[in-house]
Amino acid sequence: MATANDDLADRVQQLRLDNQLGTGKSGGGGSWLPWVLCGLLAVTWAGVGVRWYRAAPTKSDDAPGAPGGTGSGTPPQGGPGAPVEKGAMVTQLRGIVIPSLQVTVSPRDVAAEITEIFFSEGKRVKAGDKLATLLDAQYANRLATEEASLKASEAQVTRAKAAQAASDALVAKSESALASAEARVTRAAAFQERATKDFGQAKSQYAAGTIGAQEYQKFEADKKAADADKAAADADVTAAKQSIIAARADVNTAAATAASAVAELGAAKSRRDEAERLVKNCVVTAPIDGTVLTKSADRGALVSPMSFNVAAGICSIADLSKLEVEIDVPERQVTKLRAGQDCTLQADADPTVSYRGVVDRIMPIADDTKNVVKVRIRAYLRAGEEPGAFLKPKMGITATVYERAFVLDPKADLTWGDEDGEKGRKADWAKGWGKK
Repeated sequence: MATANDDLADRVQQLRLDNQLGTGKSGGGGSWLPWVLCGLLAVTWAGVGVRWYRAAPTKSDDAPGAPGGTGSGTPPQGGPGAPVEKGAMVTQLRGIVIPSLQVTVSPRDVAAEITEIFFSEGKRVKAGDKLATLLDAQYANRLATEEASLKASEAQVTRAKAAQAASDALVAKSESALASAEARVTRAAAFQERATKDFGQAKSQYAAGTIGAQEYQKFEADKKAADADKAAADADVTAAKQSIIAARADVNTAAATAASAVAELGAAKSRRDEAERLVKNCVVTAPIDGTVLTKSADRGALVSPMSFNVAAGICSIADLSKLEVEIDVPERQVTKLRAGQDCTLQADADPTVSYRGVVDRIMPIADDTKNVVKVRIRAYLRAGEEPGAFLKPKMGITATVYERAFVLDPKADLTWGDEDGEKGRKADWAKGWGKK
């Protein structure tokens, strides 16, 4: 037993840390390494404590929640219903710059090859400036055809109106003939009446023997002649009336023909105007004042307003003097935002450059995939600043929203022009700011 215990003691002695580190040879009676490690650990914790103390938030004018602060700190804590002091920071979120007005320019109702290009990316253009020209041979030929058709329609209208005038003249002539025939009837009736009376007297006298047979036959012949004249006059009246009916029918026909010719003339003018419009559309112009952002086509490319049911443009233009910042606000914070709130906008490109902004509108629908609501902040460039010189679409922005009303400064801010008036944005901001 003593031998086994001695062996075990020897092994424990060999495993001692002091012997492994060679301290037994120093003869110092203890190890200095644990003390060194403890000292390093103490120094480390002391450094951490000093850094934490220096980083602790203080109540100064530059604090994120203070009025007029830089807003570079973290958003305030608290639940959705937590009150926000006036002037304090409501939230600070990242967003992107988007143009308030951006259009894709494409040919209108024409499809043709681009022959010339007059723009490049970054060029400032005015509404109506020429951007490109298209090959217009097809539309020019169509215009020539429609102009010839228009001239033919004008000639047809002239002929129809002449025929209508002739029909009117025929009606007038027939009415004059009717008047003459009616006058003859009146005269023939008077002669007939007188001849009838004379013949009656002659008949009585002949019976009494006061006149001879020859004289009697004369009165009888006058009576027959008067009857014949009266019958002829009545026939003329009937014929004149029929002529008038026929002439008036011709007038109606001529009027219908003239109306049809006039309608065809109007249609020909419309076709000519449409062909002329298509020729003019072969010159593509800028629809708004702005800056060319992208170039989608070049000389020699075939462009069409609708290619495979997809609008095909040659460039996109945006008004860079009117920019907005779109931010995603968590649903738990969106109730603290409303139109008219003052904002500070700082671009990632240079955080030292800031712009004034105002919460313009809160979108009426949320994004259920991220549980956020999009909010549009109107950015105001500095007065005199060239649009697009620094702030550009799709730039990253840090937006800080404060619990205070935005006040527009026309001398310092580049206004949009829609702020004043009964229906201006100022009225909407005031209305939104009044909501609690």
